[in-house]
Amino acid sequence: MAWWKLHKRDKPGSPTGAGGAVLASAAIITRDQVRSVVGKGQEWQAQAWDFYRTVSELKSGVRWAANGCSRARLYIGRVDPDGSSSPTPVDAQAEDLSPDLVARLLAPLEELAGGQLGQSEMLRRFSVHLDIPGESYLVGFDDPTSGDRRWLVCSPSEVTSAGGGGTIRVQLPESQSARVELSLDDCTLIRLWRPDDEYAYLPDSPLNGLQDPLRELRGLTSHVLATVDSRLAGAGMGVMSDDVVPASPQQTDGANPVHSDPVTAALIEAMAASLRDRDSASALVPLLLRVPGSVKDKFEWHSFATELDSNLLPLREAAIKRLAIGLDMPPEVLTGLADTNHWNAWIISDDSIKLHLEPKLGLIAEALTDRYFRPAWEALGVPDPEAWACWYDTSDLKQRPNRAPEAAEAHARGAISDAAYLRELGFSAEDMPDEDEQRRRLLIQLATTNPQLAPAALEALGVRLPNIGQGAATDAVRAPVEISRVAPAVEAPARNEPPALPIAASAVLDDGWRMACLDLAARRALARAGNWLLSRSGRSRRGELAHVPVHEVHMHLSPDQADLAQMLDGAYRDFHAATPGETDLHAAVDLYVRRLLLTGIAHERGLLAGHLAAAGCDRAAA
Repeated sequence: MAWWKLHKRDKPGSPTGAGGAVLASAAIITRDQVRSVVGKGQEWQAQAWDFYRTVSELKSGVRWAANGCSRARLYIGRVDPDGSSSPTPVDAQAEDLSPDLVARLLAPLEELAGGQLGQSEMLRRFSVHLDIPGESYLVGFDDPTSGDRRWLVCSPSEVTSAGGGGTIRVQLPESQSARVELSLDDCTLIRLWRPDDEYAYLPDSPLNGLQDPLRELRGLTSHVLATVDSRLAGAGMGVMSDDVVPASPQQTDGANPVHSDPVTAALIEAMAASLRDRDSASALVPLLLRVPGSVKDKFEWHSFATELDSNLLPLREAAIKRLAIGLDMPPEVLTGLADTNHWNAWIISDDSIKLHLEPKLGLIAEALTDRYFRPAWEALGVPDPEAWACWYDTSDLKQRPNRAPEAAEAHARGAISDAAYLRELGFSAEDMPDEDEQRRRLLIQLATTNPQLAPAALEALGVRLPNIGQGAATDAVRAPVEISRVAPAVEAPARNEPPALPIAASAVLDDGWRMACLDLAARRALARAGNWLLSRSGRSRRGELAHVPVHEVHMHLSPDQADLAQMLDGAYRDFHAATPGETDLHAAVDLYVRRLLLTGIAHERGLLAGHLAAAGCDRAAA
């Protein structure tokens, strides 16, 4: 006998199977129980199905919950001993488990309902059944025609007792006449139900307490339809003075001849006119009668509308609200929420999952674990089956509409993988660059950000450089600029004291246009670095620094020395174009800016002049 049949055998001394564990929401139906449990529907369950088929608001709400459950994913995980978190998936600890153990743990899940696609429909039907009749049946058997294993989620109406001997009759989904009789020795029959609060063996559902609101809502809808179909309620009746001589109705023969009384026959024909043809003008014209004597103003119009008609809309809204409150779902789904927008809609959805969908999914997962998976694992020889469980994953439902900014920051910090980053952006693993493309991008980045490695990177990219004499470059350009926070080469002034200017700097200060150019170059470089720092800060931090000039952001956000080359990339393009050939001056300004960034000191013309003089770049003084 296959393991999937062995798993349902009761242990010695176990009244319920699965080692004597009593779960009030699931049970394996045995021979002794089949006649007392299967097919014993209650009256309210039949009424619940009737309301589900006729009340559109109810069907919409039940399907909302069912569609949400269908998007959950079942998985196998290790149970947390203290219960403080969900079971840890097997995939997350596969390295610590033997491949044989992983295969045995996942085998029942891979078989159940045909895999993940079938399990989605299984969860959907479970949700519908638990919300309407309050119970459902999971039937597993070998198809007698094909021999394939089948799993069916059946409503109580689809499973009946076939008499003695522990045999059941199951309605197959193929057609009305497709039925199969199964012996409990050759199949698995698991019953899941919402336990009644008073008698746990009885099923319960939200519809058990919503009979009156549903009847009221359906009655109001019927009244509206009857009013629409009634010519008297719509057009009314007009009365004119004279003998009662209505227009003679058209005489007809057949199974339903016109009434012998001409007045009654006229009324019947008038009321039936709107039913035969909605577009007929007679549906909008009032019925005309004549009465003896005088009528006030020779004509009177009588309406047959009731006071209920003017209150239909608020009454229906009140009934829908009662229904929405009673169902196991957020009332906003049926009633709507006026102040819902794309900023807070995800919060409502998250609460709906936690309070309405997850308890139902937990009931299903716990029932499957206790009545199907753990007995199956024991039959398959899995050590300590109680340490494992089937659970649900609702991450696809809880995901916020746009988590790209958070994903980008986490990816930059190395907290998530490339595949996870692509998933948050809406791309697949097929969109990832291959190794050759990654190598080319890395070489381009090195060539554009690191002057020392640029020649080698360009050569690796296949770019041939002209043979330029070594004398064209100075040591200041070839050698990297070493910056130290602790002991800078030129003493930086205190933050609140103006720097002392060297004597040679006075000549630079007198050269107004040149100093203005150098001052502008330094400010632009600091502004570029400030924008770089802000772009990598949180939204709240950017709000705090909104009043700070961008070239002073480095006084509040300290950069790392390793990031200086990236944040100053392209900062001196205009400056170098305006001062061609002055490589010593370029290196000195860049050194000055880097020292300001690392020490958090504000830029001042006098400080820049002193730094240039100390570096020997005071052209006027020279």
